[in-house]
Amino acid sequence: MSEEAQPVPAPQVNGGQANQANQQQVSVQVDVSKMEQVYTNFFRLSLSSSFEEILVDLGMHSGIMIPGGMEPITLTHRLVLNPYAAKRLAESLRQLIGRYEQLFGVLETDTQRRFRTPPRPQG
Repeated sequence: MSEEAQPVPAPQVNGGQANQANQQQVSVQVDVSKMEQVYTNFFRLSLSSSFEEILVDLGMHSGIMIPGGMEPITLTHRLVLNPYAAKRLAESLRQLIGRYEQLFGVLETDTQRRFRTPPRPQG
């Protein structure tokens, strides 16, 4: 199953100084027939040994206490990105989280602070 063609901006030329009026839209087919969905609540970032890729390891952290400490984190997937794709992903995530926080309030990533401060009612 593939999704509708979506307009994608053409690559910029002249070092990103292309005039907005001269930019073209290119239709790209997105095929989601082989997409897998995975839940993750833990990630680990690192540079590959060649420094040409950024590695994003994804997995689950249950937080369950077992004798001798905490249950180990299980890494299940590795996303390998070149630095340019990683930077675009980081910027896209920043924009998406910004929109989310505009709609639902600021996300507190400090667990201790989150437990001390009850969420604000929305609406």
